[in-house]
Amino acid sequence: MNSNILITTGDIHEDYEIIDAVFALDSCQEGFFKGADPNKAFDKVKDGLRKKASDLGGHAVINCQFEYRVAVNSGGFGGSKQVIEIFAYGTAVRLH
Repeated sequence: MNSNILITTGDIHEDYEIIDAVFALDSCQEGFFKGADPNKAFDKVKDGLRKKASDLGGHAVINCQFEYRVAVNSGGFGGSKQVIEIFAYGTAVRLH
């Protein structure tokens, strides 16, 4: 995966070719001593978009939309835990 792949919520001012729409989903669950970290889930979902774009030969993912939800994972040992799920989609593009 190329960490130089641009992730943006808007358009870019360069010539590009649209490759395809891409989607990613990730989550972060609270631990024993601290809550769920939404920044970790956000970084992981952006990495997922980068990987999908890279696999398609893309240089950027533009017009991204990010959404989240907070869920409760009812588990065995330790009881229920909060889970933050972040999902994102955008348009993978190849720069000219």
